[in-house]
Amino acid sequence: MTTGPSGAATAAPASPSPGLLSRLPIAQVALGALGFLFLIGLWEIAPRIGWVRSESVPPFSEVVREIGNVLSDPDFWTNLRASAGRWAAGLGIAIAIGIPLGMLMGRFRVLFYSIDPILTVSYPVPKAALILIFVLWWGAGDLSRIAIIVTGCLIPIVISSYHGAKAVEPRLLWSARSLGSGRVGTLARVVLPAALPQILTGLRLAIAISIFTLLASELLIRQSGVGAYMFTALDIGSNLVVWAVMVILAVIGFLLDFVYVRGVKLACRWLEEDV
Repeated sequence: MTTGPSGAATAAPASPSPGLLSRLPIAQVALGALGFLFLIGLWEIAPRIGWVRSESVPPFSEVVREIGNVLSDPDFWTNLRASAGRWAAGLGIAIAIGIPLGMLMGRFRVLFYSIDPILTVSYPVPKAALILIFVLWWGAGDLSRIAIIVTGCLIPIVISSYHGAKAVEPRLLWSARSLGSGRVGTLARVVLPAALPQILTGLRLAIAISIFTLLASELLIRQSGVGAYMFTALDIGSNLVVWAVMVILAVIGFLLDFVYVRGVKLACRWLEEDV
């Protein structure tokens, strides 16, 4: 009950009941599928009726046929393995540095004031613009490409870890200290589990960023990798190959995100919010 302007008691507004779509996951999936099918249909029709040049944007059906040719090309798999190694190394290093650094920044103000200006200045800088700087420092090898992946992924991981650690309730820290837990033990047993939801969200963002920065680095440093494979196809006019590889990368990115989200839900069933 609530009191109105005249002092009379009025009934509190009822909380909105969950909509039909929130109770029917099948309907949500169906709507998503319809949107996806509309996009594919538009992609198929637009070049055939002259809305776009078919040489630049080939119909979707032709791209699908070309995907089979790309997947049967041993050179594509060689470049994909090279890209996968750089991706795993860059993302792994960013996770190993970013989570501890963000948590420490969230608990120690001196460290936060030392690192935050660097993050603030570097955050708006396009990470692709740093590739040439890294090439000047370390040459055109794997180190430069891994470094740009680390740089791109580090900021969302650090920021999410920082906010997660900073939001830990003080009473949890007091309880841990009263039981004799030291600083390292408190960080590992109290701060990390409490900050995990935000950390996992930052990792999900980092996975997407890692694919973009990897591809950007390989498009500029054309020695090996999927980006170099795409650029070589573009040089020789094989636009179908470029589109086919793009679709393959989109599927790989979707699968990585799907597996990550499902894995988090299975491994951390106690999490209430989605990552």
